[in-house]
Amino acid sequence: MSKNKSNLLLYGLIFGGIIGAGLAIYFSSRAITSSNRKKKERKHKFFEGIDDIFDESAKDVAGSESRNESDSEKEIVDELFSRSN
Repeated sequence: MSKNKSNLLLYGLIFGGIIGAGLAIYFSSRAITSSNRKKKERKHKFFEGIDDIFDESAKDVAGSESRNESDSEKEIVDELFSRSN
């Protein structure tokens, strides 16, 4: 190999390494930001669910259902204890 060809290969390796490292950094930063965004969305949905549980309107809906359940529970208990063996 002549001296010019070896210098050209060396420059090619250097520039290729720089471009490759730049692409790796670019795509890894995009992957990291997208995963962080997805994590924030999941956390936000989780806390929205907790807020719905402790929300006043959710308590009112649950309260009306629990009244119906307590009435049916009383009926079941009365029927169980009224049976003769």
